[in-house]
Amino acid sequence: MKKKLFKEAIATSAAVLVMMSASVAQAGPVYQVDTLLGSARLSNSGDATELAWIKQVTGDSTLTMNFKVESGFTVNTDDNESRYLDVAPGTPGFFMLKLGVPGNSALADHYVFKNIEDLTKLVWTNEQVNFLTGGNCGLNGAPDSCNIGRLSHYVGTGNIGGGSEGPNEVPEPASMLLFGAGLLGLGLSRRRRLA
Repeated sequence: MKKKLFKEAIATSAAVLVMMSASVAQAGPVYQVDTLLGSARLSNSGDATELAWIKQVTGDSTLTMNFKVESGFTVNTDDNESRYLDVAPGTPGFFMLKLGVPGNSALADHYVFKNIEDLTKLVWTNEQVNFLTGGNCGLNGAPDSCNIGRLSHYVGTGNIGGGSEGPNEVPEPASMLLFGAGLLGLGLSRRRRLA
């Protein structure tokens, strides 16, 4: 009786793992959009001005600039049409985007976000940045000024709100598959010892 229950449990686990792997392979990336905390027109500011503004917006005077990337980056789009930058293995707590705007525009050119959920991704929507990374270009008065190329640089801070821990992370499906395969292997090895 025990052997029969054990075999059924193993078969059920294997079926669940196969279904999970099939669903993971079919879906494209979808990331939770990070929280916009503030925007401003700082024009051509330096590192000190940008960091001071990030501290002001977040209310955290202990933040430090962990990195600043001015070239060689790729802005991606997920299945929900959100824009994102992959910064793995980095996990900034807050990040700032600096976007180019026409000189006669009143739109903000700096945007500060709190990084949530997948901390190795910086995720935003076009609406959050006044469509400067795509969308309705009529908003800033120039027909060619709304595109991903408007991203001048981005900055990440090394901690979240005074060094507090980030949100609890949910294991990725691939990690769950690996964990399930390990359990299956343990079950099979125990079965061999009992036989």
